[in-house]
Amino acid sequence: MRPIIVVCCSIALLVSLTACPTKKEGAIEGVVVPPSAGVRIAVMQQGKAITSVEVNAQDGKFRTSLPAGTYDIKVTAPSSPFPLALPGIVVKPSETTVLSPITLAPSKGSAVITGKIKATAAGTRVALLAEGVERASVNASSEGRYEFEGIPAGRYTLQVSSPGYANDSAAIGISDDQRVTKDMRLLYITAIEGIDWSAGKIRSRGIGLPPKQAPTPTVKREMAKRAAVADAERNLLRIIELINVGPDQKFIEALGEKTYTQKLQGYLQGYRIATERDMDGGKIEVELELPLTGPDGLSSYLQPY
Repeated sequence: MRPIIVVCCSIALLVSLTACPTKKEGAIEGVVVPPSAGVRIAVMQQGKAITSVEVNAQDGKFRTSLPAGTYDIKVTAPSSPFPLALPGIVVKPSETTVLSPITLAPSKGSAVITGKIKATAAGTRVALLAEGVERASVNASSEGRYEFEGIPAGRYTLQVSSPGYANDSAAIGISDDQRVTKDMRLLYITAIEGIDWSAGKIRSRGIGLPPKQAPTPTVKREMAKRAAVADAERNLLRIIELINVGPDQKFIEALGEKTYTQKLQGYLQGYRIATERDMDGGKIEVELELPLTGPDGLSSYLQPY
């Protein structure tokens, strides 16, 4: 009976090894500048810490091995007021992902950025970016309020996300000991033709007819183009009238009709002609594009309403 036992054990071991193949590891390495004692690199996945490693205090270098996958990196330092976040770092099997040099945030400051995110849902997140890199983030309160304190003087970007609303951002400059209040109202996502919510753009088409009489073909075409732009602007207005700032509140209702008209005049002047096409009979078709969100977007014309 003993040979039978040996054979069974061998088969069981072979099945176990086949069912659980070893996942090849890769690695992440980089350098933090300036080098400093106590700097740590935390590797996160789905909000949970996978591992962490301390940066070499002399040269700022670090390296850590990881299974293949996508990770978020957080860098913390005793001298820096906020952790630095690097999302979406991909590790491939048997390869080393080399990160760009990581610059630590300046030492803690004395400024404060605060405000309220209006008409949003639970789970609203406000992130603070410096030089395009996330330095801190908070979840807004049930009333939409947020605050960042101990901010060094400089220029920052606020990025706001909320379920059911379009992501938005705003630029802020702040000096030492200053307290800046920045309220924002997000745009509610609804299916509207001409709006790309993910790209934060509005686009509308217009067609212009050539005049029956014109001194030259060039003037005739230019007049047709002007008519096309005017048609596209009217279509832009129709699109904007459909935009909500909440499940049951239109953009025009948030501002009031008089303010709505005044602010849209300035906003519409910022269009660019995305496409221009000659059609049969001398007609011209144009497509106008405007930013929907961001510092120059339609949402900025809502502030502080």
